[in-house]
Amino acid sequence: MITRTLTGALATSAAVIATLAGPAIASADSKPPAPPNSSAPASHNARKPPAPTMVRKSAVSAPSFSQINCFGSVTDGATLTWNGAPVSEQQPVVASAVEANANGRGEFIGDAHVSIEGVAVVPSAVLVRVHTGWGAPLTICVHYVG
Repeated sequence: MITRTLTGALATSAAVIATLAGPAIASADSKPPAPPNSSAPASHNARKPPAPTMVRKSAVSAPSFSQINCFGSVTDGATLTWNGAPVSEQQPVVASAVEANANGRGEFIGDAHVSIEGVAVVPSAVLVRVHTGWGAPLTICVHYVG
């Protein structure tokens, strides 16, 4: 019968981690270690992600907000519009969606795979396309933050 203590298990784990990490633990050098020689084709080596092709920075004068709107009879791929939203065109807005009871109360994670496929911000409105992955209409609540 083998008996292990917590101290022994921690010591063994620390030894394994130190062996695997090797020089990375012992060195405080800010440069990463050189990659090992590889016989893999160059296309398989890790590459730096490409730089963005367009970066748009803009100051938004609209105040921040959060809002939950519930919509009944939503079918897969429907576009839901929040008219009268306190937004200006192209203002950054984040939206998420969740299934809810028929009265719009009691949100829950059900068998439907509910997600937002896109968000468009136009003057005084936010449009979202909702994917439900469900064959029948559902009640969906959309959470907006901007």
